[in-house]
Amino acid sequence: MGTNEYRLEPAYDFITNKSSVLLRQDQVEICIDGNNYTGEGDIRLDLLPRANIRIYGTFHDVSAQDPIKVDLNKEVVPTFTLNGRQIEGFMVNSTLCVSNDPQTWSIIWSPNSEPINGLGDESTQISRVVFHLFNFVDLFGTNRSSEQNGTSSHAIEHVDLDCDKWKVELKSLISTRENFKLLKAEGGYHLTHIGCIEKEDGTSFSGNDANEYLGAIRFFLSFAKGSWCDPVCAVGFDASGNRVWESWSSPRDPWFKPLSWFDPHNASQLVTLFPGFMKKWANEDWREALCEIIYWYMNANYSRGITYADTGIILTQAAIERLSYEFSVKDKQLISMDGFKNKNLWASDKFRLLFSSLNIPLDIPSETPELLACKSKMNWLDAPHALTEIRNSLIHPEHKKRDQFSTAYYEAWNLGLWFLEMGILAICGYSGTYGNRLKRRHIGQIENVPWA
Repeated sequence: MGTNEYRLEPAYDFITNKSSVLLRQDQVEICIDGNNYTGEGDIRLDLLPRANIRIYGTFHDVSAQDPIKVDLNKEVVPTFTLNGRQIEGFMVNSTLCVSNDPQTWSIIWSPNSEPINGLGDESTQISRVVFHLFNFVDLFGTNRSSEQNGTSSHAIEHVDLDCDKWKVELKSLISTRENFKLLKAEGGYHLTHIGCIEKEDGTSFSGNDANEYLGAIRFFLSFAKGSWCDPVCAVGFDASGNRVWESWSSPRDPWFKPLSWFDPHNASQLVTLFPGFMKKWANEDWREALCEIIYWYMNANYSRGITYADTGIILTQAAIERLSYEFSVKDKQLISMDGFKNKNLWASDKFRLLFSSLNIPLDIPSETPELLACKSKMNWLDAPHALTEIRNSLIHPEHKKRDQFSTAYYEAWNLGLWFLEMGILAICGYSGTYGNRLKRRHIGQIENVPWA
């Protein structure tokens, strides 16, 4: 992937200071009650205690009254501008040094939202985009190279994802192995991989195209990991290698190692899934649905099962119902919208329609003994019946079986997520292998999806 033309490396210095990374230095301006002050700004990715993009501004010759107004009067809201672009946000710290001549005012500005377009715009023409992944998966690549650091040689893992004239390369770093050790010992955030987006024929694309593709990669990699994994601090280069576009953002969640369908020793699973996922993503209706479904999946999987299994059960089934609606009503037209909304159509029927159409088995599996024990007592028909009955007992305070299934909560949570993962894989046309979250297994133990 262009390896003869450039070497894929981080676009920022993530080595010198791992707690606060300088992204750019630029002119900043703050306006208070009509008084404008121009100063110098450091745009930083702060990783402690929580990851955020923050702007550190220093202003000279400031009237002492204006900082005091901001500190004491909540109705005085300053506006903050970076290189001519207004950044909506708020001040998290303010220090006025009156002993200096002229007086110096230092502030920390926290933007309301990310990413922030710091260089270029939607129309900027780009040849390649480099992005950074924090806390991704410690995977074996589909191919491997080596890089030297002094006298030491380090294995570098590569995964190449291709779809519809686009190429995405994922690559580990010399520091990846050490950073995973730090994550497991300390948690927090560490850079584990970098990536690159290009067109296959080398033609340029716009900043808007870059944002669209980065959004797709965010949901794709997050679904693979089982928790949010955003491509952050993306930088666009032109054909001459000049930086022409920058999008500043921070990693979303500190280190967390969830259960997931993806097996880190089988990166070919990502390669196989990517084209089908991107085909669905290209459809506007499916893109909207996948955003919602994977959002609920992330939140449900983050419930960590044993501690918040009841929450995870509810969130998972909200995602399954959304998937069922998109597939059964809008895509395949297996049932009308009125029929789907009919109060006489049970939630278990909606699940059954989805899973049976995708050739996903409906039986309660042997790996869930608590659910099987409940099935014999409650005369449940199958897994959709079991899952929805347990969900109903949680959300309806008058339910006659309320609090009677607590021993099966973990299994219901995990089985629901298994069904959701299988559903997403199936609608993307995936027919490869996966890691079965229902089984106690070692990394590398995989099996075929049920419909293969």
